Amino acid sequence: MQVLSANLDLVIFDCDGVLVDSEVISCRAYAEVLTRHGYPITSQQVFDRFLGRSTRQANHEVEAELGRQSTR
Repeated sequence: MQVLSANLDLVIFDCDGVLVDSEVISCRAYAEVLTRHGYPITSQQVFDRFLGRSTRQANHEVEAELGRQSTR
């Protein structure tokens, strides 16, 4: 076994999806915000439709469906 000897100042552990499934939380929050702003949608619909896509891209689609012009 090879041991690396390095002088480390920081180690980052990415536990997203391991300790907490943040996708479920973010889909729920996004669904609540969209619904509050006139686009009724469930967290499951957000998951199925927008997961893996950028928020910007999802927002553009929602705005287009609502007939609103994007300001970004």
